[in-house]
Amino acid sequence: MTIDCHPFAAFGLSDAILDALTRKGFTAPSSIQTIALPRLLADQGHLIVKARTGTGKTAAFGIPLAERLTQGGHAPRALILTPTRELALQITKEIASLTTGPFPRITAVYGGASIRNQILDLKRGTEIVVGTPGRLMDLMERKVLDLSAVDWCILDEADEMLDMGFFEDVETILKAVKSERRVALFSATMPEGILKIVRDYIGDVEILEDSAPEDEKPAVDQYYLVVKKEDRLEALRRIIDGSDDFYGLIFCATKAGTDELARRLVEGEYAAEAIHGDLSQEARERTLRRFRSRITTILVATDVAARGLDIERLTHVINWDLPNDRETYVHRIGRTGRAGRRGKAISFALPAERGRISHLSRSMERTLGSKIEWMKAPKIKLVMKAIKKRILAAATAALPADWSPPQEDGEAVQALAAEPEAQGEAASLVPPLHAQVSRELIAELGSEGAVEALITLTFGNLLDPSRYGPITEFQETPLREEPRVRGTRRFSTRYDFDGQDRRKDPHFSRGDFSKGELLSGSARVYVGLGRHHGASARDVAKLLMQAGGVPGRLVNAIEMQEYCAFASLPEDAARRACAFSRKTPKNPAIKPASAPQ
Repeated sequence: MTIDCHPFAAFGLSDAILDALTRKGFTAPSSIQTIALPRLLADQGHLIVKARTGTGKTAAFGIPLAERLTQGGHAPRALILTPTRELALQITKEIASLTTGPFPRITAVYGGASIRNQILDLKRGTEIVVGTPGRLMDLMERKVLDLSAVDWCILDEADEMLDMGFFEDVETILKAVKSERRVALFSATMPEGILKIVRDYIGDVEILEDSAPEDEKPAVDQYYLVVKKEDRLEALRRIIDGSDDFYGLIFCATKAGTDELARRLVEGEYAAEAIHGDLSQEARERTLRRFRSRITTILVATDVAARGLDIERLTHVINWDLPNDRETYVHRIGRTGRAGRRGKAISFALPAERGRISHLSRSMERTLGSKIEWMKAPKIKLVMKAIKKRILAAATAALPADWSPPQEDGEAVQALAAEPEAQGEAASLVPPLHAQVSRELIAELGSEGAVEALITLTFGNLLDPSRYGPITEFQETPLREEPRVRGTRRFSTRYDFDGQDRRKDPHFSRGDFSKGELLSGSARVYVGLGRHHGASARDVAKLLMQAGGVPGRLVNAIEMQEYCAFASLPEDAARRACAFSRKTPKNPAIKPASAPQ
């Protein structure tokens, strides 16, 4: 494609950006990009957009930043606020894929990762900071994030930040940015909290809405199941084998992951292939031709490779890896459930990802009108029943259209085999060679033995239940929250895995604060709240801030584990936190850690 003919050339973008868009497979600007790009590429003005999920918002603000921020500096020039660490990483990766030179440099800052490394990245210099409000506030309190030079302030998925209780932090961050900055705010809905932000910090400004007609919502039944990482393939095999006619896309996070999963499926005698960005155009087209013609019925893909795919009659979309944001999720599941046919979307969530799937489910309930339902892995008994049904249907379909069953039972067939004069009648029922083989098999093995031998020869060991392995069952235990107090979540539910009390966790500490047990001036505490409960480092920090009566900057070295977390506090704050926990047993336990972690 020549630069002059590029569909994005009308926006006046540089050749380098147009080349990057070509590599990414962008064939035409979306409706929201058509609205946003001219305004953000101009020299002034704010942009407030109400845009539904799946409209290409990241590229809408990422392209102008990559186009304009081509000079290095020490302080950040652009600040992008996101509700989750996954979205922060996704935006960082997307904008980085648009850059061709040394600038702009992009730094992602979010909770649950080493703050020291993030501080080092900021000190080296960066033009774009992408982050979650909590970590941005922490960096501001430490005086290591300078927002005085920020010209662009972008709030992505603003309604999600409002829903998650982040807007107090958002207001504090906006106050720290100079008044001459430009604001771009993207939100699927415009509740009163967001309108207040617009009035207080932006002023009178037109709220634009994506004017493109809303596509028909995909007719998709959405499910998720919680499995260990090592059990995902077993669960996938049961889903495929238990379906009437599986024809689907499986999404993986990485190119290596697609190759590995496709290889393991092929080894299991499934008709699968992988497609990702490392394939040549010829190989990609060849793979898609085989998939469209159903020579292969399973396509394992990355999100980039699946961009723009339009495959008819897909029955399933499987999220082998959870997507990083709701926009990607909607794009994935929209590949099925088209043209009046219902589709099925199934997401695999690891035990530590329950919080993510719960949050995504609430978002889908608002966006698509239906939440993501929990499901169990199909039982082997039901899988075998489905396989038996398919074999019977295939055998029936293989018979000639004018075939009719024999007179009574096997006697008619044996008589046909014994009487040569009946060969003319046999030839009218089935092709002569088939009739000859059938007679010989029946004569040698009997009617039941002949059928059993043919089924084994044709369908192999599909009817052998021992080919399936065990799966660790996880019960549905969604995260439950009490009403928030000033944006702080208070957790009140005990969470069990397979009936195991959290106090049996090997990391649980029953130590007590005593002389010689603590480092001077600081203490390490155990918190009975971990990734299994859908909690993040931010949740642990807020709980300890409330329980210990300290600002967030004094809660540090948070270590998230599966069923618990550890954090460091000033010694007196740690004592207050433990006392608070004893007085309020409905909250997660806070106890001293008996040994260094």
